Amino acid sequence: MAHIQEKGCFFLIRIKDGRNGIKMGLELPRRNEFDLDVSLKLTRKQTNDVKKLLKDKNHYRYIASSATFDFLPSHSRKSEQTRFYEINFRIVRFEITPGNYETVLTSLDVNKYPPKELKRLYALRWGIETSFRDLKYTVGMLNFHSKKVMCIHQEIYAHLIIYNFSEMITSHVAISKKKRLYTYKANFSMAVHVCRLFFYEKATSPGLEAIISKNLIPIRPNRHYTRKRSEKGFCGFLYRVA
Repeated sequence: MAHIQEKGCFFLIRIKDGRNGIKMGLELPRRNEFDLDVSLKLTRKQTNDVKKLLKDKNHYRYIASSATFDFLPSHSRKSEQTRFYEINFRIVRFEITPGNYETVLTSLDVNKYPPKELKRLYALRWGIETSFRDLKYTVGMLNFHSKKVMCIHQEIYAHLIIYNFSEMITSHVAISKKKRLYTYKANFSMAVHVCRLFFYEKATSPGLEAIISKNLIPIRPNRHYTRKRSEKGFCGFLYRVA
């Protein structure tokens, strides 16, 4: 956030809605929904005077010397003047569906972007998140086969090429309109697989769209799943998507 603030840009970031995360330590309203302006001064010193200031949790916070922060020196002498870095943001909590809430941090103006508008902007992120999900898991950019930086860059570009190519081919696929319960779309996982075969010269250009058009999945609106938080295990080289 500090880097974004220094560049004069705006941000809208979803944070953990529980007790952990950046919310920890802030004194927030005991309401389901709120919109609170926070002006937080960060410091790495722990002098007696600073410790008194740190009791005001919504305005002062200590950053350990081991924590990465580019706008404060990691070490300083006791004789040196205490340095602070001020960061300003709003912390907003709103209801997205009945009984479900999300908390966001933003630097957007409260008059132009009230909680209702932030909720609308928050919903727009879904298309971006699904694109990154496909890029990481379907295309396989979650794991790499290389160790050298130059080779990793090459893998990233290769994944981006296959992703963009698959999206371009899928967008041109004509899906027949039949009387069905749901609207259907192309199965992107199958599309990526077929496009890989095309690059390997195991599939022909005319057959790409024909195969993709036969592998469809229904679009089921208003479906929601609880986030499953689990530790990610190591994926061996032989089992990584290539």
